[in-house]
Amino acid sequence: MVNKTRGLSILFASTVWAGALACSGGDTVEPVGEQPEVDAKILALSTYSASVGALVEVYGTDFPKPAVGRTYLRFNGVFEGADGTREAVDYSTEPRRVDSGTLRWDQFGPYRNPFSQRGAVGTFVGTVSTRVVKADGQVVDEANPMEVTFEVKPSVLVEEFQPTTATCDTGILRGIGGAAYRLGVQAVGFEPESFTYAISAPALQMEPIRVRQLADGTKGEVGRRGDIILPEVPEGVPSYGAVITILARGKAGEQVQSSFGLTVHRPLEVFYNGFIDVAEVLAPVPVSGCMPGGTLGASVDYSESQAESRNRSYSVNWNEGWVQSHTVSQGSSETIGLSERNGIGFSTTNGTNFNWSLGAEVTGSVGVDKLVQMGVGVSSEVGGGGNQSNTQNSNRETGVDASTTTTDSESVSEGNSGSTGEDFSWSVSSSQVISRGFGGWIIPGTYGVFYRQTLRLMRRAAMVAYNQCGYAQVVGEVDFVDWTWSPDLALGESCPPLPQSNLPDAECNISPCTGQ
Repeated sequence: MVNKTRGLSILFASTVWAGALACSGGDTVEPVGEQPEVDAKILALSTYSASVGALVEVYGTDFPKPAVGRTYLRFNGVFEGADGTREAVDYSTEPRRVDSGTLRWDQFGPYRNPFSQRGAVGTFVGTVSTRVVKADGQVVDEANPMEVTFEVKPSVLVEEFQPTTATCDTGILRGIGGAAYRLGVQAVGFEPESFTYAISAPALQMEPIRVRQLADGTKGEVGRRGDIILPEVPEGVPSYGAVITILARGKAGEQVQSSFGLTVHRPLEVFYNGFIDVAEVLAPVPVSGCMPGGTLGASVDYSESQAESRNRSYSVNWNEGWVQSHTVSQGSSETIGLSERNGIGFSTTNGTNFNWSLGAEVTGSVGVDKLVQMGVGVSSEVGGGGNQSNTQNSNRETGVDASTTTTDSESVSEGNSGSTGEDFSWSVSSSQVISRGFGGWIIPGTYGVFYRQTLRLMRRAAMVAYNQCGYAQVVGEVDFVDWTWSPDLALGESCPPLPQSNLPDAECNISPCTGQ
């Protein structure tokens, strides 16, 4: 089991989640080392005329991977409204990188025209360029910005999209599965006759939810009666992408569409950055006798005749203040958290299974073991046939550094948190890990001995809670302990003594280690 008294500061890699199906095209976060040169250039846009809420792609060269730097679009110039008004524009946004030659600007809306404070229809005239902020902090601006004229066509602006029980100040960052939402829109640049609202979730293969209403002047609203509900997150997946589409039909026969996406989450989940640390390297141990090469040499194959078993386990170190405020006595029906502004109510009697609520109409439950299984990507054996124990730690020195764990985190776990944690474990054997195809050749006149070395691995994750507006709070840490093994064939001129293994010496990187 992992020792919850070790004081480690855990820094999680930054990840952007605010967009439907917001994957990074296979890019991975790499350690910061010597950074390559960057010369990002914009060659063209996919369109130079669009309504707010449309998807705009940017084509160019040398757009860096996220591990190298973050790429921003910079617009400088003047926006000329259709009514003759003029506004100075100095606007930056971070598009999503598709590959080295494509950026996807999926934030052209939906809440506002990025070129105008008034949401007006008109034309932007000026330049567009890239700014790359490299991983080491260096800023690289494109030397020759591209001149561009971009027309903002009649549009449907989203005035609000949030749970019916929330009062979010800005657009929500993430959705909560199972919650009812209200959606308010406004037509700009045309007179609408009707609005059709649709919600789809491609990954769920569900029929889109559609609601059609007549326009009330230039505005429309839907959802106050519970007719817009985001589907619950299915078991086995941490989240899914949803696409919200508004199609407006104008009195003059025109059709104007706006779409935007977001990820839909459970109110409590595990965020894991994908890093694996080698916590401990155990000393190599011989697992065979002396095998002679003879006069002609001998081919030998590794066989797990002495399998070794270890417990894979994880422990949860909750933020003390959060877990105390969200733990109720056995048999109590009290739900805590709804009193917070835009809060989600949580209740638990054991710190393992949580019930959540947005009021009498919306309820659900989440299990910590399932969250870890999905978040860390471990076997479905979690919680099956294992054991559970509770331990207490009140002297934890450092908490999670979660300022970059999720996009726009509102708050993080306290630095000196200590609380009840849960340990779960199940067995894994070296015979399940080491390939049956490992073998070697003992050269003539020598002896060979098979060795096996055990490595203890550590995956570190954050337990994250969301409020109704999608803002994240890190409320606990998850330490997942795994094991793997390495075989080796050592050769020597005599045996005994046993030939020395080629595997590395024992090393302790994260306590507690063998013998401590």
